[in-house]
Amino acid sequence: MSDPQINGENQGPAAAGGTAGANELLVSVPPAADYASPERDDRQVKIFCYNCQQKLDVTGLQPFAHLSCPSCGTDLIIPMWFDNYLLEEPCGRGGMASVYRALDVALDREVAVKVLDPDGPSGMDSFLNEARTAATINHSGVIPIYTCGVFRKQAYMVMQFMSGGSLEQKMALAKGEPLPVNDVIQWIHDVAEGLEYAARHGIIHHDVKPGNMMLDADGNAKVGDFGLARKQQAVDAEKDSYGSPLYISPEKVSTGQEDSTGDIYSLGASFYHLLTGTPPFRHENLEELLWMRVKQNPVPPIQLRADIPQQISLLIMRMMNHSPELRPGYEEIIRNLNGTLHHNTDTASLTLSKNMPLPKSADGMVHANTTSSVRIKSPSVLLKRRRSSISLTPPDPRAAKPENGSPDEPGQPEPPPPAKNQSARKFNPLLLVLILLATLTAVFIVFSSIQLIRANQFSLETVRTVTGSEK
Repeated sequence: MSDPQINGENQGPAAAGGTAGANELLVSVPPAADYASPERDDRQVKIFCYNCQQKLDVTGLQPFAHLSCPSCGTDLIIPMWFDNYLLEEPCGRGGMASVYRALDVALDREVAVKVLDPDGPSGMDSFLNEARTAATINHSGVIPIYTCGVFRKQAYMVMQFMSGGSLEQKMALAKGEPLPVNDVIQWIHDVAEGLEYAARHGIIHHDVKPGNMMLDADGNAKVGDFGLARKQQAVDAEKDSYGSPLYISPEKVSTGQEDSTGDIYSLGASFYHLLTGTPPFRHENLEELLWMRVKQNPVPPIQLRADIPQQISLLIMRMMNHSPELRPGYEEIIRNLNGTLHHNTDTASLTLSKNMPLPKSADGMVHANTTSSVRIKSPSVLLKRRRSSISLTPPDPRAAKPENGSPDEPGQPEPPPPAKNQSARKFNPLLLVLILLATLTAVFIVFSSIQLIRANQFSLETVRTVTGSEK
């Protein structure tokens, strides 16, 4: 299971000095509260410095601790074996599981591994059911699940690693600054397509929120964490499974039941929060916060941010309507978002700053060159957004041509005129008359020739008859 790339003979001072010598190079150890560490594996762990290629044996050291390379001082992270994966660093921890950025050694690809806490409130069957439910949804707007299983009595699932982080993290990184309107519209559009696909297959998410909307390396948004997802027919039995109080639907609060329109309400509330930077309802008391959405409507988002398009503000208010039957369906939502994106394509570019979650060094600062020691990671870059689900209709070149007839841009040749339809060209009447006269003349000549030949034959026969009678 060891990687030949990290198994050199010259393994440096850390390997030569053993664990005691390597401990002196540790920079920091993450707090135990930041993750629920799985049971340690006794397999050997060897890493290499991505800066100077120095090879180190870190077997027995604290997993996820930061290690200073003895050759160049580069900050490295100590990985940890878990089944067939090398867990590289914790990415987050929820109420029942911890998520790690990891390396799939068999396929040599970066993945995310979600490991169930041994003492968590959720059972193993429920956790694996989440993986199986999400695995049935094969759509670009849903985080794909690669596999799931149990290792040393700990359930886990493996999924695509979303290096862009969650939209909740995007809001935190913005520090009160508004997120670009076009980017938010695109993100909600991508998530809406994924939820629509899930709803068509009878699956309701029940916990749609910015924290469950993730960005991949290309800036595409996907929805994940189907921990509360249930089949459509089983929704009535789940009266005690509440989602996030900031985005929960009013019917879920009042009756404990909701269908796919509840996800539409939560999507609208998330849309509201991402655009305005403020949740639709706020209150210090949790019970009051839940019942506010039942008793009143939120302030229209356009009143909190003037550059929000009027049609988007109206769409959000309709998505958050008290009556589920008055909310728009996914198809209408996607169509309206597509229309807004088409309208804004010529006036704004949809770009996304790729903010990868980076580990911290001993001084508590995040450094851009800090990366995993298992393999080299690409630095953060500005990536052009891919709008794969939007097909723009090309403009008519004749409509885009200025009134003076000159090209739009200097140096650009004027497009050639459209070819004329030859079949639509009319015949000249005089030409038609000449053709008829020529035809009649040809017929007359042929007829006259035939008559002349017959007359000659008749004359010869008459002469022969007269000559014979005289004899």
